[in-house]
Amino acid sequence: METKDFLKNFKGFSVQDFEDLTYAMIKPDAVSAKDEIIRDIESRGFSILFQHEYQFSKELAENFYSEHKGKGFYDRLVDQMTAGPVVVLILKKKGIIPCYQLWRDELGATNPANAIEGTLRNTYTQKLFGGPEAYAEGRATNCFHGADSIASVIRESNLVLYDIVMS
Repeated sequence: METKDFLKNFKGFSVQDFEDLTYAMIKPDAVSAKDEIIRDIESRGFSILFQHEYQFSKELAENFYSEHKGKGFYDRLVDQMTAGPVVVLILKKKGIIPCYQLWRDELGATNPANAIEGTLRNTYTQKLFGGPEAYAEGRATNCFHGADSIASVIRESNLVLYDIVMS
């Protein structure tokens, strides 16, 4: 679906539609592997309704991660998110549990050093940085974002898609 067509249709989504959708993102450190990652995501049963490479501004990154303001990692996270383009994704997958949870299960633990083998965070920390220990040593970053609730899917989707439209 073309970007402008998706964005036009997105306005009409109901809260119930978001049960089967999630907001996902490939962060700057993994964009170089985006084609392989996209194939991997699709092989896990997710449909990609929207995909757009986009440069986060500092203001967008600060708003996006506002719940983390004041935490020790906040400034590093904002810097990471503005260091290069991200790949914004709206994914769809029907299941007994909401799509955002299915996606987070595929991502694995936020800290790639704790992510089990086969999860996206474990797999791509291995491929891009040589292994999960690279995260603990500060040589790697968390390469993915996954909304943590339906409310977050709606908030994050609206925030980023609005910014894309307005740019």
